[in-house]
Amino acid sequence: MTTILTDRELFLLMICTVFYVTLFILVIQSNRRKIQLLQSRLDNIHAMQKMAVMDHSDKSTLMSSPIYLRIKQYLNEGRSMTESDWTELTEAVDATYSGFTDKLYSLYRMSEQDLHVSLLIKIRLQPKDIATLTAHSKESIASTRSRLYQRVFGKKGSTRDWDDFILSI
Repeated sequence: MTTILTDRELFLLMICTVFYVTLFILVIQSNRRKIQLLQSRLDNIHAMQKMAVMDHSDKSTLMSSPIYLRIKQYLNEGRSMTESDWTELTEAVDATYSGFTDKLYSLYRMSEQDLHVSLLIKIRLQPKDIATLTAHSKESIASTRSRLYQRVFGKKGSTRDWDDFILSI
């Protein structure tokens, strides 16, 4: 027995075929855009890493700066940082690591918490100290670090991967 499609069935079949072909094309285009965005970010990251040359006098200046000494005091007292401390730290890090925060914002629009964690990683503080200074738990700091890596690079990464990236720029 042979089945012959009616005009209506044939029309519906054609509509479904056009729909699925269009959907397939849209998915491919979306994936291409994502790949281009990730490639652009990676190119940006590579350029930043090449420019991230700092002489040791700048680093020692940062480590003997008033804000760094105040941070060490806060850690001894178990206190978190104030808004003016964050501003001062941002300025000190940007001066030492030319445009550090601009580089971060060019990759991903960070929240205040994301920036604070990244600044403290850049001055080589331990996660438990970052938790104290930001008034968050160690788990929250770990979550922030791995989430940032995933958002910037588009793939899962460990907390250490984010730390290594921050220290490289």
